[in-house]
Amino acid sequence: AETAEVEGIDIVVAFDMSGSMEQVDMAEEELVQLQNAGQEPANRFVGAVEVLRNFVKTRQYDRVSLVSFGKEAFLQFPLTLDYGVMLDILGKMKLGDIDGSGTAIGNALAMSVARFKDSEATTQLVILITDGEDNGSKIAPTEMAKLAAEQNIKVFPILVGSEDQTWRPTQVIDLFSRQRRYEKVSSQVNPSLLKEIAETTGGRFYRAA
Repeated sequence: AETAEVEGIDIVVAFDMSGSMEQVDMAEEELVQLQNAGQEPANRFVGAVEVLRNFVKTRQYDRVSLVSFGKEAFLQFPLTLDYGVMLDILGKMKLGDIDGSGTAIGNALAMSVARFKDSEATTQLVILITDGEDNGSKIAPTEMAKLAAEQNIKVFPILVGSEDQTWRPTQVIDLFSRQRRYEKVSSQVNPSLLKEIAETTGGRFYRAA
C-alpha cells in the first residue's frame, strides 16, 4: 500500500480579546427583540470564537497555534495537531481573561511570526481575527507585516464588527424588564489597516459575516 505524503500547513491564529470585542453589532430593533425574548445578544467575541471553532473543525493535517492579544500578546498553545485540546481551550476562553485595555495588533503579529521559527511547513499563515483598530502596539503592525512578508508568511485578517452603529453593554440592569442596558457607541473598526496587512504579505482580507 502506498502512503500518501500529505503536506500540512502551519497556521497561527492571532485572536483579539480587547475590550471592544464585547460590543454588539446589530440594529436597535434586533437588539430589543432579542432582549424581549429573554436572550443576550451575541457580541463580537462570541462571533469570533464561532468563526475560529468552525475553522479548526475543518483542519486535518495542519498544525494550528493560538495567540490571544489585548494590551499584550499571549501564547495560548503552540503549533499542534491536537484539535480537541484546542477546542477545549477555546470553549473556556472569556473576555477579561487578559488585559483588554489595548489592541496590540503589532505585538500579536510579532508573537505569531515568532511561532514559525522551527516550522518546516512550506506554507505558513497567520489568521488575524480582530475588530481592527490598533492601539498600544510596541511595533507597528505595518512594519510587522513587512517582516512577515520577508519570511514568506502570509497574513489573512478577518474583521469582526461593522462600521455601523454598535452597542456596548453597561453594568446597568433595568429594574422592571431585568434586562441589561446597552449604550450606543460609534464603531472604531479599521478595515484599511487590515487590507494593507493582507496586501503586504500576499494574504487576503475577509469580513466575518
